Amino acid sequence: MSDTRISVTDTLDAPVERVFALLADPDRHPDLDGSGTVHSSHTHLAITEVGDVFVIEMDHPDRGRYRVENHVVVYEPDRALAWKPAAVGKPPSGHVWGWELEPDGDDRTVVTHYHDWAEVTDPELLARIREVTPDEMRMTIGNLAEALA
Repeated sequence: MSDTRISVTDTLDAPVERVFALLADPDRHPDLDGSGTVHSSHTHLAITEVGDVFVIEMDHPDRGRYRVENHVVVYEPDRALAWKPAAVGKPPSGHVWGWELEPDGDDRTVVTHYHDWAEVTDPELLARIREVTPDEMRMTIGNLAEALA
């Protein structure tokens, strides 16, 4: 952890290919989200490359319901996936949500889920950037494990 990054890691009982396929499906993100703010997907297509954009509807207790465009910035099949959120029609705000995967034998995967905001300069966003906690991120990995079971 640092002043601009939170990451959590766990090992799941599933092959890396299955883990990556689930993470690359935006329609499954509401099922995985441990923060309770990801409401639904509006894209209905799997992420397939850097540059893809998928739209998620968020439901936040303080900000209500709104849509976010997620711009894929890392796509390494069975290894890593990351995106930068943005308000609809706006450029990304600088923070990154991502996943790093490492095979641990044939049927296990070391999963790291991270949030990095080193590039964020907007004071309003910086004031609330830590709304998703490490415990909620651990819950996301737990939900991922359940979805793979």
